[in-house]
Amino acid sequence: MQEIIKANIKELKSFDERKFNPKALYQTDNIKVIAAYFKPGQFIPVHTPGVDVVICVLEGEAEIVAGEEKFVAKKNDLIVVPKGIKRGVKALTELSLLHVVQPAPSEKDHVEVHQKIATGKFE
Repeated sequence: MQEIIKANIKELKSFDERKFNPKALYQTDNIKVIAAYFKPGQFIPVHTPGVDVVICVLEGEAEIVAGEEKFVAKKNDLIVVPKGIKRGVKALTELSLLHVVQPAPSEKDHVEVHQKIATGKFE
């Protein structure tokens, strides 16, 4: 039997002083659901994974890169970026996101993310 997940995103909110703080809520081979929390200036660097992503801004404002577009997303905005299209998120204010990826990303999908976070490079 599959597990039912119930979570209060606001109650889970916590920050990491070094980088954005992702909290995996649910994961199978087919999907990964994450609550992500950012202090201003923290980011998920621009990368081009082989997975679809749905991002819902729960609190705050973010600079979003999606394909060739760059725009500001605010509370209640929803962004869908298909696989193979570059994407990135940079917090302009304290930021909380719901981040759903399908299928669940592989380590290969995140090599560029880890490298850019280590060097502080957003784009």
